[in-house]
Amino acid sequence: LQRIRRIEELLEEIRPNLQRDNGDVELVEVDGKYIYVRMTGACSGCQLAATTLGGIQQHLAEGLGEFIQVLPDEELARRAAMGG
Repeated sequence: LQRIRRIEELLEEIRPNLQRDNGDVELVEVDGKYIYVRMTGACSGCQLAATTLGGIQQHLAEGLGEFIQVLPDEELARRAAMGG
């Protein structure tokens, strides 16, 4: 629970940057080293979404002090459909 709270805090730190471009990010799920997020607003479907996810991943990894992988929430649905 503390880890999820810390992830939320780290997302709050970068949220103003996304909102400046009329976008946002929501934490969907934390599964070990995998952190699933939903890009919303202008960030949803943006051509730079992969770059943005990379920046979010770097910020979270530095803040948590561990290797993590940030994935879009569509990936969570895809893995669930594959039984994984």
